[in-house]
Amino acid sequence: MNGFERFLGDPINPEDVRGRRAREVVQLLQAGLLPFVCLVAVKRRPDGMETVCVEVQPEVPTDPVNDIRVVETIAIRFDSEDRCQPTTWALRDDFADLPHTFLVEEGAPQSLCLYDEPYSEQRLHWTAPAYLRRLHWWLSQVAIGRLHQPDQPVEPFLPGSPAQVVLPTTLFEVGAARGPQALSLYAVPQKSRSAVTYVASRQAPGVLPREGPNCMAVVVETAPQTHRGLARQPGHLLELHEFLRLMDVDLLEMFRLHLRTWIQDQIGNSEAVALIIVRIPARRSDQLPPERIEVRAFGVARPVAELGEALGVVAEAEGYRGPLVGPVNVLSSSQNVPLYPLNPVRDLTRRYSRMLTGSRHETDPRVVAIGAGALGSQTVLNLVRGGFGKWTVIDYDVLLPHNLVRHSLPGAFVGCDKAEGVAQLANGLFERGGAVDSLNVDVLRTPVPDRLRDTLAAANIVIDFSASVAVARWVALDAPGDSRRISAFLNPDGTDLVLMSEDQGRSKRLDHIEAQYYRAVVERKELQRHLLQKGGRLRYGHTCRDVTSQMSQDTLSVFAGIAARAVRETIAIPEPRLASWRISDDHSVSYSSIDLAEPVEIVRSEWRIHADERTLRRLHSLRDAALPNETGGVLLGYVDQLRKILYVVDTIPSPSDSKEWPNSYIRGSRGLKEAVDDISRLTAGVVGYLGEWHSHPDGAACNSSHRDEAFLAWLTQYMSLDGMPALMAIVCESGVLSWQLATGTGKVL
Repeated sequence: MNGFERFLGDPINPEDVRGRRAREVVQLLQAGLLPFVCLVAVKRRPDGMETVCVEVQPEVPTDPVNDIRVVETIAIRFDSEDRCQPTTWALRDDFADLPHTFLVEEGAPQSLCLYDEPYSEQRLHWTAPAYLRRLHWWLSQVAIGRLHQPDQPVEPFLPGSPAQVVLPTTLFEVGAARGPQALSLYAVPQKSRSAVTYVASRQAPGVLPREGPNCMAVVVETAPQTHRGLARQPGHLLELHEFLRLMDVDLLEMFRLHLRTWIQDQIGNSEAVALIIVRIPARRSDQLPPERIEVRAFGVARPVAELGEALGVVAEAEGYRGPLVGPVNVLSSSQNVPLYPLNPVRDLTRRYSRMLTGSRHETDPRVVAIGAGALGSQTVLNLVRGGFGKWTVIDYDVLLPHNLVRHSLPGAFVGCDKAEGVAQLANGLFERGGAVDSLNVDVLRTPVPDRLRDTLAAANIVIDFSASVAVARWVALDAPGDSRRISAFLNPDGTDLVLMSEDQGRSKRLDHIEAQYYRAVVERKELQRHLLQKGGRLRYGHTCRDVTSQMSQDTLSVFAGIAARAVRETIAIPEPRLASWRISDDHSVSYSSIDLAEPVEIVRSEWRIHADERTLRRLHSLRDAALPNETGGVLLGYVDQLRKILYVVDTIPSPSDSKEWPNSYIRGSRGLKEAVDDISRLTAGVVGYLGEWHSHPDGAACNSSHRDEAFLAWLTQYMSLDGMPALMAIVCESGVLSWQLATGTGKVL
């Protein structure tokens, strides 16, 4: 067995096999059911490990790509307790060093990696025939050079480790500094496993942590290497040196130079530990460029000062440490420097985050988020985690205990400003922070603070998460800057998410889209109970405003995920958008998209009338259907008294008891009040009676007649009782429409 007997054990009678897995293989081989494999011997070690030795006849071509013989002797070692997968050894001492092979012990035979899944999964479907067929297939595929698939990553050179070290991203990047790097590491023991995770303290580039560095990191990069079998884990400095020497790297000489620089230039504490970071550019073949860089780390279990003395860099005399001159037996001393392997993990940057989430090619806009409540805080953090956007979060509220049920901030932030807390939590995600700023201001305060004005002026996108109509209207009409505006909010019961977005050129503003949203609530069956609050509200304080909605975090988290994806997708397209998502009782999510009509704006002195092409087309369609008679109805909408804007949302056609003649029209009232009240109820009291409209027949002027003037005077008096202007529209032929507006102080032309 070529000197491998100490790994196999002593021969035993095949009938005396104890382990279940080994016994299954032996019985199968004794039955002779597989013609390509036969039993050679069975052996047992003192620790109970049993090994079945077999001869396998793989399918080998005349001119194999790799050195696989027509008969290969293979040893299969089984754990007596079946706790780990069988070890498969090639017992030929010149077996090729190939991908999917590895060495686990010094002097051990080459081990074959047959499976790419953990044994905990293999055990569910492991059988002796399947295992032996897999072994035969493995050898056959290696022989023709097809074991490693073209889309499969190149194999690693060194095994991993249960212990990990989180390192700055710069150490993983091409061109990482090769000189000694000063790091501050702290250890985090793992309770769930016998390992430790070391984490490099996060810090600004070029600035050392206040407690000072306690680790000297040395980066070693080899020339590109073609992947092959997995090497044995180096246990001390000399073994790592010998491994790297095969790649033309003199680790000991490099390490000595770094130690000398560290100690002589007093870069850090002489009691610091050393960390060796190995970077190996791995390629599939000698003719191809590297596909990835394998990064491995090794902690040196001795302080820098001791290493310097052991490797002949410095010596201490009378309390003074100075450089040594002359030859030193570095090889023998390095054999006494133990290493502990670490799996290096790169810290998180925004760029790396975008790569991990598959959004590396997306834009990186400057975004202002107004409202850091439940939906806003979770949506912003979802987007920040993906490396999307450079943010400023604005809110004037503080975190209270009841907010913790649905807010992204933990209890340690109770009493803190929500915006500042979200920024702090978001920036803590990344190695270098800096992705999120905050402003603790009330956006409705006048005049606009300079910092808020500057922030909005520099933004590409402004998103309103406030769920406040007043704030949304301010964002649409008054907020400084020309950035695109988006609004996202939940309906009162938390069953629906609504997203409104302006187009890139802002031809359809948020307030235009808001009006069409109310019309969709009235018209579309899936939205008709959308604004009706069925759930309860709870008081968390003693004033009349200290109330909060009942809503579960699981529902909110679903909507925060949808909102984050929707915001990203919406920003990527130039068109406007009005969409909603609903969670049903069976937890499914349904989607609704509402087409947006072109807005129409009519200016009457200091007043503005906002309508849209769809409403105007409907008025003309109702007129045409009634010809040759006149017809009419009521206008539905709402008024922004602060900005003197009337929003025309829709119409209720002529009631059934109306009187229609070719030259006259008297609107009836049958069912009208009930219809208006129902629309008001569906829109949470926003949309209601706004004014009147009637048509003129073909050939008639679109000016108001004496009777129209008299009616407008009456309407003005009626509407003035509520402080509202009187609105009347006259619909004429050829798409002509005339708007008449009057207030208690007189007619507005």
